[in-house]
Amino acid sequence: MSSLKIIVSGTPGVGKHTISLELSKLLNGFPILDINKVILTGNLFIYSSEFETEIDVTKIYNSLKLLLSTKEYVNAIIVGHLAPYVLDPLLIDFVVILRRNPFELKRIYEKRAYSEKKISDNLISEILGIISYDFLKKFNKKNIIELEIIENVLPSVYAQKIIDMYNNKNLREFGMIDWLSVAQTNPQMFKFLL
Repeated sequence: MSSLKIIVSGTPGVGKHTISLELSKLLNGFPILDINKVILTGNLFIYSSEFETEIDVTKIYNSLKLLLSTKEYVNAIIVGHLAPYVLDPLLIDFVVILRRNPFELKRIYEKRAYSEKKISDNLISEILGIISYDFLKKFNKKNIIELEIIENVLPSVYAQKIIDMYNNKNLREFGMIDWLSVAQTNPQMFKFLL
């Protein structure tokens, strides 16, 4: 594959970096461009404190656009939950949104020692499918897939599935993962929305 740019996105904790590493191996070492690292190394903040950070979306957008036009990133896997807000859709060939059961995510967030507010915000985002919705507003739906990540499945299996879905449009799935309807019938999950 040549001149291919793939986004791997999703709420924190879904496995973006782990699966991107496996995907890179299958794609003969495609470089991984981590949006968070671009933000940190470029100091692309408007405001940052111990509890709150606000990013400069315009500067990030321009920095990523410039980076993606270089030889190093002719082919690239772009990783980050901020992708739908800071990337030019015209530069992207394929979007993979990883989704994960909110109960699994809650365990991951607790292990990472996230604050209660950060846990709540991320769980609500996953249940409502905010990242998927935001991609749909800007990117071509035909080039977007959602993939449910399950704890005991090897990341390499998901990486291969992404390649298969890229190559065969009939395998692509979007809109099949619906945590909101599960939350409506599951009181434990519904509590995440309160």
